[in-house]
Amino acid sequence: MNRSLGLAILMLTLAAAGCGSDNTSTTPSTTTPTAGTDTFTATLAPGGTAIHSFTASTTGTVSVTLTTTNPPATPLGLGIGIPGGNIGACDLTKTIQAVPGATAQLTATVEGGSYCAGAFDIGTVGRNGVLVTISVAHP
Repeated sequence: MNRSLGLAILMLTLAAAGCGSDNTSTTPSTTTPTAGTDTFTATLAPGGTAIHSFTASTTGTVSVTLTTTNPPATPLGLGIGIPGGNIGACDLTKTIQAVPGATAQLTATVEGGSYCAGAFDIGTVGRNGVLVTISVAHP
């Protein structure tokens, strides 16, 4: 009889443990994009591109600045667009030719979403490439 009682208590204990409920819930976290300025440096090969992806948090103006090149004063193409399959995985929708400077050479009005910007060779990059620094200010 003691053995049956012990077995019954063990089974009730296991059943009670299996009936417990966990009332805690987890909510997936999402990252909200924030306005800011992204600066990146890359080596641009002859015929190459240096592209940077970013997220605009809201409607506003994006300003792209070719800050420096080494060798200095190398003219390059500068562009802004949306991620895609073209130049450096970026479909450039607005481009210009620019030389390095302290003020933005290219601006565009955008809505909140994913974009890309960067530089590309316009036939001026020598065989050793060019070191570029680009700043992208976005909403």
